[in-house]
Amino acid sequence: MNKRRLGKLALALSLAVIVSAPVLAADYRLGVADKVKIKVQEWPDLSGEYTVTPDGSVSLPLIGNVNAAGLRLKEFAQQISERLKQRSEGSDQVLTAVEIAQFRPFSIMGDVQRPGQYPYRPGLTVLEAVTVAGGYYRPELGMLRLGREAVIATGEINTQQIKLNRLLVHEARLDATLAGREDVPLPPELLKLKDDPDISATLKSEQAALDLENGLKRNGRTAFETIKSLYENEITALRGQGKALAEEKESIGTQLTQLRSMAARGLALSPTMFALERSYAQVSNEQLSTETAVVRANENITLAEERARQLDQEKNRLDSKDLQQTRDAIAEGRAKLETATLLLHEAQTTAPAEAFELMTQDHEGRKFTIIRKDGDAIQQLAADETTSVAPDDIIKIPSGRSLPIVSSKNLSPRAELTVRQAR
Repeated sequence: MNKRRLGKLALALSLAVIVSAPVLAADYRLGVADKVKIKVQEWPDLSGEYTVTPDGSVSLPLIGNVNAAGLRLKEFAQQISERLKQRSEGSDQVLTAVEIAQFRPFSIMGDVQRPGQYPYRPGLTVLEAVTVAGGYYRPELGMLRLGREAVIATGEINTQQIKLNRLLVHEARLDATLAGREDVPLPPELLKLKDDPDISATLKSEQAALDLENGLKRNGRTAFETIKSLYENEITALRGQGKALAEEKESIGTQLTQLRSMAARGLALSPTMFALERSYAQVSNEQLSTETAVVRANENITLAEERARQLDQEKNRLDSKDLQQTRDAIAEGRAKLETATLLLHEAQTTAPAEAFELMTQDHEGRKFTIIRKDGDAIQQLAADETTSVAPDDIIKIPSGRSLPIVSSKNLSPRAELTVRQAR
């Protein structure tokens, strides 16, 4: 018996070595759901907090998606600098600083007080993770606690799914706005739920917002066209006036030429010639003023066009920023929904099976399992209280107690589909 126990202990320790290396901040590699704070010298529009999306990239204004997953902070900052340098076509190096605003979380489930998802920090161990989750389960709290956890997980799934649905419709509206569309299309993943009252109300609200924005754009274009038409009419009138003045000037000039010829022979009166010269000068001044007014009217049309273009660009910039923030919120919502689904699945299926196995095993001390993603593969690693935790890890604390099953009738249709997929 002792040899069998020693063999199991040796196997557990050998597997624990795989996950024992702490994650140092300097060597930290970015992953999905990490939130980073970016500061770029002389590019204030890019500075801010961003979340690594499920495809492993960060969507930035001006330069689009930048790959981040698997990169260290310095490597990610260098990629941003290079993309900006290419965009600006300059020779000066752009200085970019990147720091972790919030590490992607780890999850803990099973025999702890508060199972769930928690922010990761470098050097975290299994024991510290258990402490963050309120410590090990204390039996004196009663069996009702386990049922309450399942109910809480169910409520969290419903809540996160509602938020995610609304964000998806909002994203569709922003895409429609930037594309100049008149309607908000229902996102493909919500087509099966098109009759859901909450989704219908959200779609109607976003459509009203799109109609309002398009109406404001049309009013702005109409106002610009009105102003442009007024200036063009003024220019037409001024050019007609200038043509009349030119003809009058030519007539006066002809008369002056004749009078000067007669004056040279002593046949013309000087007062008459002086009066014509004053008229000629006055018409010349009026003609110059008319030409100046035409130039000024053309300049006003150009300024109005530039102002309208600047307003459109500013609106597109704000919509693009809102779209990027919405996509970050969608990525965060998907991560929370996935965690809540895993917790419910664990409460209903995994934990009772592990509990039965533990009750039938001859073992000493607590045993833990860490589920870790390694690229596309998923590893299940044996661990103890001193084992280091990595970002995205799921720590499973086995329990020998039977857990209640929550009926799927308490889930929304979309959340029920999510749970069925998890099973």
